[in-house]
Amino acid sequence: MLERLPPLIAGCCLLVYWGTVVRKTLRFTRKEAHGVNLIPPESAGRWIRVFWVPTIVAWCLQPWLAFRHDFHPSAYDLTWTVVGFVGAATCVSATIATFSCWREMGRSWRIGIDPEERTQLIFSGPFRIVRHPIYTLSILLVLGTLATTPTPMMLVIVIVHIACLLSEARREEIYLLGKHGHIYADYMKHVGRFLPRISLSAIHESSSR
Repeated sequence: MLERLPPLIAGCCLLVYWGTVVRKTLRFTRKEAHGVNLIPPESAGRWIRVFWVPTIVAWCLQPWLAFRHDFHPSAYDLTWTVVGFVGAATCVSATIATFSCWREMGRSWRIGIDPEERTQLIFSGPFRIVRHPIYTLSILLVLGTLATTPTPMMLVIVIVHIACLLSEARREEIYLLGKHGHIYADYMKHVGRFLPRISLSAIHESSSR
């Protein structure tokens, strides 16, 4: 029974995470003058969603299938239990941290790009550390799910999801550079895309102490 807890925890995290995305999307569409670009105006974003949306649906189902069918690797032992619970803890942490990012974005939150729209830049909170903290946390969430549900299908989901995030992040940066110019370019120089940027001068200073 113990080995069934990690996929259960991961499945609950995904319900909370993606359920909140759906709720926020509906609320923005109903109450705000703008939407969240669920179906982006630009063709690249729409094509990406052809692969991305089914991937997310499959991702949400995987932990529940594993829980229902009492899945465990053929060589199940204590190691898998530890890996599973580490993955579950990662899922919980990533989900909670994402809510902080959403609050920081406020009305600037979007899930797609509208080339004609100019959104407000956010440099506070987690965005002081990385340019795409929500994407970083989404990567942790999908990797955490893989740790709780180590199936071939889940591995494919990880690869497709991260590939979509990389493409979306690159396209967002091109869009923001076009809209905000040197302000965003300067931000990119000092803040890493998915991980904090550590300057060589900081490393040298730390080693000389």
